[in-house]
Amino acid sequence: MKEPLSRTLLRGRVLRYRLRRNRRTRRPGLEVSRRDGLVVSVPWRAREEIVPGLLHQWADWLVAKLDEHGAWDGPCVREYATGTELLVLGRPRRLLLKATSPRERGWSAELGDDRLVLHMAPDRILSPRPVIEQYLRGLAREHLPGRVEHWALRVGRRPSRVIIGERTTRWGSCSPAGTLSFCYRLVMAPPEVVDSIVAHEVCHLRHLDHSRRFWNLLDEVCPHHRRCRDWLNRHEDELII
Repeated sequence: MKEPLSRTLLRGRVLRYRLRRNRRTRRPGLEVSRRDGLVVSVPWRAREEIVPGLLHQWADWLVAKLDEHGAWDGPCVREYATGTELLVLGRPRRLLLKATSPRERGWSAELGDDRLVLHMAPDRILSPRPVIEQYLRGLAREHLPGRVEHWALRVGRRPSRVIIGERTTRWGSCSPAGTLSFCYRLVMAPPEVVDSIVAHEVCHLRHLDHSRRFWNLLDEVCPHHRRCRDWLNRHEDELII
C-alpha cells in the first residue's frame, strides 16, 4: 500500500509529495518521476518537519524536475477505457474492454496485432487498471525468464533467482547474491529493448559494477544496448500504468 500524499508550498506553489520512511536509509533523498510524482525518502525515525527545509535546499533542481515531469500535483494517473492505446511489447494496442457475467470474478485476455481484448466483470470495466496490471505481470512472468536464460547462456553465468515485480527507479537490478529483479512494465517496451535490459543485468553476474570490463562485455554481447537505453529515456512516460 502506497503512502498518502502530503502537501506543502515550494516557491509559492502547492506541491504534493509522498513521504517514504525506510529503515535502511541514512540520509534524506528526493526522486521525481511522472509515474510517482515527488517521493521524499527519509530515515525511519525522521520527523516530517524536515521536509520543507530539504525541498528549499534543492529548490532550483526540484522546480526544474517537477516542471519537466508535470509532477507538482503528484503521480500521473492514466484513465483506461475502450479505445485507449497501450504499449505491449513495443506495439500500440487499442484496448477493448468486454463485460462478462456479473457472477464471474476472474478475467481473460486476447492479444492481437493491434488490440488487446480484456474480458472482465461489468463493475471492473469502470476501473480496469488492476486487470491491466495483472495482465502485464503475467506477460512478464511468461516472457522474461526465457530472455534471462538466453542471455545467461551467452554470458556464461546463471542467476540464483529471478524476481519480477514493481520497480520505481530502475528497470532491473542484480544483487551480490546473483538475484536478478525486473520491473513487470518492461514488457511494454519493444523486444530488443527488453533484451538490452536483461543483457545488462545478466552481465552484472560477471561484473557487479560499471567498470570497463563490464561495458566491454555488454558491448560484445549486446551492441545495440545504448540505442535501446535512449529509447527508454524518450518513451518512459508511455510505460506508465
